[in-house]
Amino acid sequence: MSDLLTIESGKAVLTTEEGQRLERTEEQFMAMLRNELVPPWGAGALPDGVKFYDWRPPLLVVVHQLPPHVRQFRWIANDSPEPYGEGVVYRKVRLSIPYAITFAVYAQQGAGLYLTDGNELYFRNEPLRALSDEVGYPALLNISRIPTPLRERAWICTQYLERTGEDDWTGQLQHLLEHTWNGGFNLSSENHEGASWFGASQGIHPDLHPVESWEKASLANDAFALGVPWKAVPLTVAEIIEALFLECPQAPRASLASRFMNFAQKG
Repeated sequence: MSDLLTIESGKAVLTTEEGQRLERTEEQFMAMLRNELVPPWGAGALPDGVKFYDWRPPLLVVVHQLPPHVRQFRWIANDSPEPYGEGVVYRKVRLSIPYAITFAVYAQQGAGLYLTDGNELYFRNEPLRALSDEVGYPALLNISRIPTPLRERAWICTQYLERTGEDDWTGQLQHLLEHTWNGGFNLSSENHEGASWFGASQGIHPDLHPVESWEKASLANDAFALGVPWKAVPLTVAEIIEALFLECPQAPRASLASRFMNFAQKG
């Protein structure tokens, strides 16, 4: 006989195939399930802009949305002596940006959540309303085009992301957003990963390349970016989340009976 987990008369009872019997109250069993269903992110409010999340211990994926805006960038100068690194010379450009969708991936370590290096950025011309919505690739330098067996990722390099070890998950999300948007936009992706999505978006709109054209169109119309047909991602938000879980290495999740056994044996 295989393991048998039953709930009756206010008790959860596990009878193993070896005949061992473990018993807890139904309330204790439900508390175990709640701990598995709710991420360990404390009692604080969700940050503004968080649209969806998916918690599959030990991984958490958070989907964050920035509204359309015009932003000043530090963009590599045409005459920069270096394509990336300390010797890059930057200039300032002001660009219209559509809805910007960040997928932040955390891993649980002990009682905390810590940002991984698997974070991604996408564009969209309308706000997210459902997990079935689709997104577009962001035409930005430093967002790398990474082919995988499942898809093409829009990967955010976080090599120089500020990591203090003291921030909770919300503070880490804020650092990720600041790192993504306030750093220098150079040719690192072209030289390390082979391509950025700025280069890979050539030809999707006549006013997007070179960046001076994008800046001129943004000056004429703050909402210019909402009319650009961003290169489509052939996946929905839900499918990107699923791919993120599949691509993150993690131990196979134990059966409910095994998890109840571990829970009961701790008590």
